[in-house]
Amino acid sequence: MTESILKHVLIVEDEEDIVEILRIALDFNSPYQVSFAKTGPEGLQKAIILQPDLILLDVLMPGMNGMELIEELKIFPETKEIPVAFMTSRVLKNEILEYQKRGGIGVIEKPFAPLEIAEKIQTLWEDSKKNH
Repeated sequence: MTESILKHVLIVEDEEDIVEILRIALDFNSPYQVSFAKTGPEGLQKAIILQPDLILLDVLMPGMNGMELIEELKIFPETKEIPVAFMTSRVLKNEILEYQKRGGIGVIEKPFAPLEIAEKIQTLWEDSKKNH
């Protein structure tokens, strides 16, 4: 059995300042390629085309939010097996249970520590592979 390695992460986030923090933090602290989308529809399109290893979704986005996007990702054969985690400040127990019920593998709480984000993403990835 070959061990899978996290190579490509797609981040769907509409707030430009968070995108920039993630871009800088992951450029310096991670070995993987990172792609960004600013809307749910753009995230769906990029997920189908790019086939990332992991998708991080902002929960609260205008138009198609993260909860709607994860449902769309499950429809397409190209994306239905890609692990999805949420990035949100909404981390009450019942909210986390809802993310899991929708198929999320975990949550990265906002605000996050930029120097720890690569490690958190790697941990989510490793956990998803153990449970799959």
